[in-house]
Amino acid sequence: MKVLLIFKDSVAVERMAICYISSALKKAGNDVKLWIMNVNPVEQLHQYMSEYQPDIVGYSSMTGEHIPLVALNQELKEQYDFFSVFGGPHTTFVPSFIEEETSLDAACTGEGDLVFPELCRRMETGEKYWLTPTFDVRHEGKVYRNPLGDLTPTLELLDFPDRQILYDADPRLSKLGTKYFMAARGCPYKCSYCFNVKYNENYKGKGKVVRCRTPRQIIDEIKWVMERYPLDHVSFLDDLFILKPKEWLVEFSRLFKEEIGLQWSCTVRANTANLGGKTTISMLSDSGLSWVWMGVESGDQKVANEILVRGLTNNEITAATQLLHKYNVGTIAQNIIGLPVSNPIETDLVTLDFNIALQPSLGHPSILYPYPGSPIEAYAREHGYLEGEPEYMETTKRSSMLKFPLEEDKRKLENLHHLFGIIVRFPILRPYVEFLISLPLTILYRAIFYLWYGYCFKIKLAKIKKLHKEIPYFTGLFFRMLAKS
Repeated sequence: MKVLLIFKDSVAVERMAICYISSALKKAGNDVKLWIMNVNPVEQLHQYMSEYQPDIVGYSSMTGEHIPLVALNQELKEQYDFFSVFGGPHTTFVPSFIEEETSLDAACTGEGDLVFPELCRRMETGEKYWLTPTFDVRHEGKVYRNPLGDLTPTLELLDFPDRQILYDADPRLSKLGTKYFMAARGCPYKCSYCFNVKYNENYKGKGKVVRCRTPRQIIDEIKWVMERYPLDHVSFLDDLFILKPKEWLVEFSRLFKEEIGLQWSCTVRANTANLGGKTTISMLSDSGLSWVWMGVESGDQKVANEILVRGLTNNEITAATQLLHKYNVGTIAQNIIGLPVSNPIETDLVTLDFNIALQPSLGHPSILYPYPGSPIEAYAREHGYLEGEPEYMETTKRSSMLKFPLEEDKRKLENLHHLFGIIVRFPILRPYVEFLISLPLTILYRAIFYLWYGYCFKIKLAKIKKLHKEIPYFTGLFFRMLAKS
């Protein structure tokens, strides 16, 4: 089968899900190509459709990204004959998606590594493809809702992700010094705003939620990449990297230090960092761990635990930050602002002050995006902050979908989002925050936001060696992000 995969934008981050799907499809004997919506010209897509004549066009989308991709699929359906498949988090969040979007032929509602090749096999052999597990399929005017298949039992079954298909679609990505890897999948926690709550609920009884690749597999993949592409920094996309057995971390640290010798980063949760203790953090730092993403989310403990369901105290977050900094591991404090509370700006300033006290390497805010089917969406609806049909935004986490008592809070919120990291770094600005966020300078603040984050990621944290070679890519990305914000 000929399969054309499409997603909206990479934004300098390699979409590993697409790479794994491509690898699985190719292993099963399918021919696969990739087109990236906001990178490649539309003329190229029409060339693909005319010359390649794919049997299947597969779209991968987060909530929000589905908006332009659905429109694109409708446009292509008017001109070409193909079977359309949507996958990614949005199809998991919205069970009615296939019924709402009549141009869709199928929606993958879970992990696609094993089931997408199976769908292709059934279509090619003439079997009842509309009964393929994990897919909702429209066939002869009827929608067949099929049960989820089991989770991939072990990630060792999967081949290396197909990076080449990504780099063929956007050659500039191959030249960037940071490359992305996945050592594990899954998260057992129940934060109300997170995709994993719904995902884990759906897959209950169908396999282990958290699954790891072996340290040797990871090291071999990194070495494979090093032999072919520039690599200065290894970034792990695991939900929680330190949520692994101690012996796994010991072996990984030894192998990474001996055979790779680069700096690396990952995501942690405050309690997992603390549970690891100084011995683990010291070992990981010695292997090259240079910085971590760590969730703070809200400095208001009541909000954090009753609304966001974090199950953490500010003392735990402070202790984890201090432990990491003691061993020269930088921290990116992840925060959520614009929460469904009666005093959103006031609550967000509490979060700002907590970040100032923590002094992370970077204070990183996101504006709450209440994903459909998530507990936080239900909470927002129940308390009157979200009404009617949701108007999902294509650009997520940069403005609010919620309804607040004061309409002006939305603009203040957006301005605070842009200035948050600057104020955490330069607390001398704190007394002027309320005044600054009230000014009609949103476009200027957006520009400052992207420049500051670019500096922090590429110079302060990652310390990319050949930065001059990356400047053209990130200059283009800066103007593209600024335009769509």
